[in-house]
Amino acid sequence: MTRLITTTRSDSTTTGAAPAPASAGPLVRIAGLAAQVVAGTYVIGFLAMVAYLVPRGFTPAVDDPAASLDFLRDHQGELGAWYFVLYLLGGAAMALVSLGVAQRLAPAPALARVSAAFGLIWSGLLIASGSIALVGQHAAVALHAQDPDLAVTTWVSTSVVQDALGGGIEVAGALWAAVVGFAVLRTRTLSAPLGGLALGLAAVGTATVVPAAADAATSVFGLGLILWFTWLGLSLRRR
Repeated sequence: MTRLITTTRSDSTTTGAAPAPASAGPLVRIAGLAAQVVAGTYVIGFLAMVAYLVPRGFTPAVDDPAASLDFLRDHQGELGAWYFVLYLLGGAAMALVSLGVAQRLAPAPALARVSAAFGLIWSGLLIASGSIALVGQHAAVALHAQDPDLAVTTWVSTSVVQDALGGGIEVAGALWAAVVGFAVLRTRTLSAPLGGLALGLAAVGTATVVPAAADAATSVFGLGLILWFTWLGLSLRRR
């Protein structure tokens, strides 16, 4: 009997059978909560921009540098909170999401590692973008009392760098979504429609590199991520 059991186990480990999908362990469930946090930061970011910042005169620094700096001086606290939620909090939560998703994709270990790498890169870019924005806006406001022209130049430069890292081009997020979507469709560790949505968002995010399509693609990508991260969070938290 012992020999039969040993032989059976040996046969089962050498047949090359695919490993079972990863269960919802602690890290995966934490990633599920973090994914919903990321979705929440996008919701807050969109609502704050549409319902509060734009009606009060928010203007991108590149479009109207002087007006943008004036708005910053009058609403530094609100803009600081917006950058903190959307970029610092969202970026930190994204790190947990990328690690939890990689664990869930364990049946495809190579794709899991690549997804974790791209996810952590995206997380780091978001945190760097928010940090640059917060430091840059403080510097621009402080410089205005001494040299208004230098303050405007500082704020424009800060805005360009911040936008390049955190949303002007969504290639980092698109790469992560593409790898995750492909891995999901290959392993079926998450639902196939969720993987298909990830690939669709990856295509939209990649389109942000085209200047003529950048504004529309960025909006669609951000709104789509609200659905994607909400759905992903529910899926990861399911036992």
